[in-house]
Amino acid sequence: MKRLLIALSLAMFAIVFTACGDSETTDKPVKDVETAESEETSQDSETASEENDGSEEEALNQTYDEVIVDNENVKISLKSVVEEKDDIFGDSVVITFEVENKRDDTIEVQAREVSADGKMVDESLVIMSTEVASGKLADAKLTIQAMGDQELPPMEDNIELKLHIFSWDDYNYSEDHPVVINFD
Repeated sequence: MKRLLIALSLAMFAIVFTACGDSETTDKPVKDVETAESEETSQDSETASEENDGSEEEALNQTYDEVIVDNENVKISLKSVVEEKDDIFGDSVVITFEVENKRDDTIEVQAREVSADGKMVDESLVIMSTEVASGKLADAKLTIQAMGDQELPPMEDNIELKLHIFSWDDYNYSEDHPVVINFD
């Protein structure tokens, strides 16, 4: 019994310290963001762009406040694009959007049709589904992560995606907003 307890304790100790590996985070510089009009609503979306002066160090510490869409239902802004290096869990790119729900019901924000440099990204590498309560703000994080033997796709020029917004409470409501994030 004592041996079993010691073996389990050592196994738990190994698992806990395996998860505490080093990870390196760097911001990926964003040249500009392009949006298009929603496919399912007639609301105008704003085009946002930000010019980078080319300074690599400045770009690594820069946060973004690029409005993707601002209508009577939602306001979505691009906050950051961060490339994370992790030897244990694999490299990833995390794109953070700030979502404000202006509706009277809870909404869900998902990323669909994600592509990098004109090539579709395998859906098994893409993670993003965020629930936002009525009148609240939330950070929706799109994570593109290397899994198993699949590597991150090259992301030199741009990332394109569609932000799909819907409500579980109102099946007649949904919006799609195409987004293009151009890199330097």
